[in-house]
Amino acid sequence: MDESSQVHDLVIVGAGVAGLAIAAAMHKIGVNAVILEQSPTLRSTGAAITLWTNAWRVLDVLGVGDQVREKHSLLTGIRVWNMRGELLKGFELDECPGGPHEIRSVERRVLLETLASILPKETIRFDSRIVSIERESEGGPFQLTLSSGAVIRSKVLIGADGVNSVVAKWMGLAPARYAGYMAVRGLAEYQEGHSHEFALAQYLGTGTRNGVVPISRTKFYWFIVYNKANPDAKYADPEMVKEEMMGHLEGFPEFMRDVFDHTPMETLSRGQIMDRWNLPGRAPPVQSCVTLAGDAFHPMTPNLGQGGCSALEDAIILARTLGPVLVQGGNPNATVITKSLEEYAAERNRRTLAVTVKSFILGYLLMITFRPFVYLRDNYLMPKFVSPTTYLNQTMYDPGQLPVDQTVPK
Repeated sequence: MDESSQVHDLVIVGAGVAGLAIAAAMHKIGVNAVILEQSPTLRSTGAAITLWTNAWRVLDVLGVGDQVREKHSLLTGIRVWNMRGELLKGFELDECPGGPHEIRSVERRVLLETLASILPKETIRFDSRIVSIERESEGGPFQLTLSSGAVIRSKVLIGADGVNSVVAKWMGLAPARYAGYMAVRGLAEYQEGHSHEFALAQYLGTGTRNGVVPISRTKFYWFIVYNKANPDAKYADPEMVKEEMMGHLEGFPEFMRDVFDHTPMETLSRGQIMDRWNLPGRAPPVQSCVTLAGDAFHPMTPNLGQGGCSALEDAIILARTLGPVLVQGGNPNATVITKSLEEYAAERNRRTLAVTVKSFILGYLLMITFRPFVYLRDNYLMPKFVSPTTYLNQTMYDPGQLPVDQTVPK
């Protein structure tokens, strides 16, 4: 069949965490999706991602939780230090209410490859950059033109293409907002083993902070975050990244100066921290037969570690609302499809807007530069008012189960 004459039920733009998880959830209930990915391979930018209890619930529903767990060690606590290495706040997860809690730092490459491995081979189409999106009629299929000249048609379109989403821009959503700080991230490897305890550790300075999150006995994820009034363009020269990084490490524990030399360049990234608050009155994240997921829908700062977790949650909720409409067979009309997407978008916005705002506020506290406020933060706010619930409340969310695969005879 000529590609341009075929109308797919569901096309997902972007083969990141959100796109792959949505396709996996849909596949489990009998809906076939096509993923259009502009890169030639799975993207692994960002080195690692911290997954909390809510994310592990999703991976278990998708059937890959244990497969990912076996390669990544369990973290037992959370520590917040000042730049001199003095403990401001610390707690063990097994002592926190609402448990059991599960936190692991996961290599992004491993997570993406694991999700992709449970999809039919033809699901992901690499080197598929979209140059135009058109509707054939008000309720008719989308027509996606690729840079190769190929045309893909679909009843439903999901934009899971990141913070600079092509689909979100086409829908008229406001661009993500720069939060005022940058981040350098990497994955350090020590063949003889590292000495860090298996806890999520952050070191707070004045307008800068850094952290270490162990992955295994030989690897840990590290990050350096620093204020920058005017974000500049990305640059890929490792020596330039290292020079900038070293300039923000003065006064911090010496071990952070060593991580760069143990970090494979392919795991190194530098980028702006951004978010968007989907408030009432702005362009909605759903229109007729099209919606968004992951960072395309709800970009958030990483201060609570919930960006990737929320993207995984999206997959379950979308499969539960849109999935049954598509597996019923026949040709569901645009009104029925859009109603299911509106249910999904409303539920996800209620959930993610609160997390996005909370993460922004925490980031403001962590990145302050006025020294009297820094003193107040380190000596009063962190020790007395920051509690386990600050980090764990949003991780207790349970997105639930998938609907039954209606394509399997009962």
